[in-house]
Amino acid sequence: MKADNIKNIISDIDHLPYRAILFDGTWGIGKSYAVNEALEANPNVCKISMFGLKDPKQIYHEALFQLALKNNIGGKIGEIANNVLDGLSKIWDKVGQAKEVVQSIANERELFLLLSKEFTSVHIIVIDDLERMSDDINLEDIFGIIEELKQCNYVKVIVIANTDEIQSDKKVVFEKYNEKVIERIYHITERAEKVTWSKMNIHADFVEKFLEIHKVKNLRTLEKAQRFFEDVKLFCNSDMSEQFLEELRLICFAIVVESIDNLYYKEANSNNTDSVEKMVSTIGNTLQHRIGKYLYGIKCSGNLVEMLLEYYEEGVLNVDQLDAEYKLFLNSGGKSNYYKSDEEIRRVLPTLREEMIEAKNLAELNQFADSYVVWSDILEENNESVLSEYRKILNKMLKEIVLSGKEEILTYSYDLFHISSEKIKRIYQEENKEMMKFSIETYVRYLKNTTRGKKAYEYSYKLRNKLDSSYYHDVIMTNGDDLYNRISFPVDDVDEDRYHTCYNIMYVLYHLDAEKFLQYCEELKEDCDNMSRHRIDVLIEEIVKK
Repeated sequence: MKADNIKNIISDIDHLPYRAILFDGTWGIGKSYAVNEALEANPNVCKISMFGLKDPKQIYHEALFQLALKNNIGGKIGEIANNVLDGLSKIWDKVGQAKEVVQSIANERELFLLLSKEFTSVHIIVIDDLERMSDDINLEDIFGIIEELKQCNYVKVIVIANTDEIQSDKKVVFEKYNEKVIERIYHITERAEKVTWSKMNIHADFVEKFLEIHKVKNLRTLEKAQRFFEDVKLFCNSDMSEQFLEELRLICFAIVVESIDNLYYKEANSNNTDSVEKMVSTIGNTLQHRIGKYLYGIKCSGNLVEMLLEYYEEGVLNVDQLDAEYKLFLNSGGKSNYYKSDEEIRRVLPTLREEMIEAKNLAELNQFADSYVVWSDILEENNESVLSEYRKILNKMLKEIVLSGKEEILTYSYDLFHISSEKIKRIYQEENKEMMKFSIETYVRYLKNTTRGKKAYEYSYKLRNKLDSSYYHDVIMTNGDDLYNRISFPVDDVDEDRYHTCYNIMYVLYHLDAEKFLQYCEELKEDCDNMSRHRIDVLIEEIVKK
């Protein structure tokens, strides 16, 4: 259920058959916000937070003074209360002193129960932060109070909690008694679709566009992001452009949201033994890389992002550097895509497509393709032809990279290119895997024909190093049989380079299928001279030991 529904439920609470209800959901999803907004015009409301409450009896205290004595002094309730106070004033001389005593005596419970009999309309008691109650408070006592309040005339209780966070010992009590006391539980699983952002001092157009892309559920996180932006804004000169301040706000939101909610953090695969892939995963999970996912197309520099992140984490901001970053911003062209209208974005798309086609390297290709697809998806425009072009260019560029000997780029995940579009990610991943296969086929095809020279050694070394990767292992296994020929072994005309190349190939073949490898070696030794047999035995011994 979305948090929006809370307002609808509370608007009809006078007619609902329930005397006690619970809104249950994760922290920050907007439960308290929606309840407060729904009840803000209702004078007959008592709001109590269990956070910091020392004694359950304080619930009666708050109910007494927020409901019974608050707005009814002119009526019958007031007469009853005044009679009590007058009687006490004879003992303590002054009504003021009597009121102070009433605030602290145990009879607050009896007094509230007495005064509530005169209610003629629904009075609501909101008990918030149930999971944050003190360790010294017994949940059974709280449930007992709620049950007693339910019996009062025209009194209804709304409980707000994140039951997943209730302490384990109290959780047992909750499971035991909640069905008896709480008559209806509403599970809030989604943030409100409609939020009055102005009440949180957040620019509505900005945050709604932000939430289209980044699925933030926690309203408190967004409030903190807004506070951080207001903090940073204090260091800005009054003449700084609105465009710069808009990007500054985006950076502030990116830093706070990702630091708190970790939207783009990916849990490591515990079964992954590939050291390179682990390293890539680690780099992709760094906060700086994750923040970059929010900032596509902005004009502000990465240096400004780093500067604001440092301020967020350490509280130090160089005002002169901020001014310098603003001057760089002014020299960097028109406003960023993030703040353009639909029509302005449509005019940008052909340029992005052209820049993608003319990209000089993989980083540029991914940047322009990703930007095109992100914005065209937001406009709900068909981009299949551009995706097809991207795939062809990517395939060609990756092949050139492999053939140039720089195929380590294949170990990089799309995260290192800050790719946002799921479509681009999928294509990149598919083509990257194809190129991994292509690279192995290239090595094997070359080594099948010659094991002489430094290039042969380089290819054999790469084959050996990639053997531990689960994906590469399967590809090497498929192509391994092509390496079973005489030139893969240290026989005939051997020099030092070829000897080491043969070692690498033999290492690969042994770890693919030890039995087949050893049998082949025995057969080969029957047709070799003594030195060749000796070299084979030495290498086998070394490989088996490892």
